[in-house]
Amino acid sequence: MKKFSQKIIFIGLGTCLLFLYNRLIFSLATIKEKLYHSRAHYYQWKFGKIFYTVQGKGSSLLLIHDTSADSSSYEFNKLIDTLAKKHRVYAIDLIGYGKSDKPKITYTAYLFVQLLLDFRKNVIREKTSVLTSGRSNAYVTMACFQNPEVFNNLVFINPGSFDVFSKNPKRKDRLNKFLIELPIFGTSFYNVMFSRLMIRRSLKDKFYNPMHLKLSYIDIFREAAHLSGSASKYTYASDLCHFNNVNIKEAISKINNNIFLIQGTRTNGDYEAVINDYKHLNPAIESSSIDRAKNYPHIEKPESTLEVLMVYLH
Repeated sequence: MKKFSQKIIFIGLGTCLLFLYNRLIFSLATIKEKLYHSRAHYYQWKFGKIFYTVQGKGSSLLLIHDTSADSSSYEFNKLIDTLAKKHRVYAIDLIGYGKSDKPKITYTAYLFVQLLLDFRKNVIREKTSVLTSGRSNAYVTMACFQNPEVFNNLVFINPGSFDVFSKNPKRKDRLNKFLIELPIFGTSFYNVMFSRLMIRRSLKDKFYNPMHLKLSYIDIFREAAHLSGSASKYTYASDLCHFNNVNIKEAISKINNNIFLIQGTRTNGDYEAVINDYKHLNPAIESSSIDRAKNYPHIEKPESTLEVLMVYLH
């Protein structure tokens, strides 16, 4: 009985130490406030406050970041000033990301589609072109499919592959999601996956030239992944376990928007195969590539990316 009581005490003490460790990690990761922005605005959506910035004059352009839990509108920081010379540029943090609220819910493609449609209707209030990064192109595609009159040109940087979008949650995914969302232990796992070391490894894999990966980028991505404390892990759980996937093949084949694909030539996987898959379904799609760039050509080679964008976004 005495040994059992000691085990309970040790387990309780260990749990308390993990709790304190997690609180410390979240505090240290966000203390520098790298994501502060003088042009910050908030849109009060039905599921929480949505952070966005806006600058420039001209036709509207909405920028939407990638879907990794450490993503935010900061991705487009090197493009906005130039784009704002000809466009009114809106850069949004999706619900559950960056400086937006992070409710403890399951994040689905439908949730993001509704956010984009509501944001366009209530904030932008006019037809807008869209620039996406990574797999967020799926949400824009489905929004266009639902309401084809709200968007103009669509530009997708390194869009997600159809194979990834078609994956649905299986039993093991539901279990993994449950475990990640557990208090304390699931939070500890999340903090390990988005530690400075792991974010550095992840970003290094997404940059063609490691010399372009500044230490400040690691701090910024780490801060984005830890704002709102343990609530940050819910987007990660939904993304890792395929709850935010949606099959966009039919939508891509049927929407009439001008679609342009921009790919880094050194992305992990066959970038030409991804482009060909899109063009096979919609032959009107155009594409360009950024040489010596991977997942983030808009960060790594912003000048080359802007040259392409100036052709597509007219």
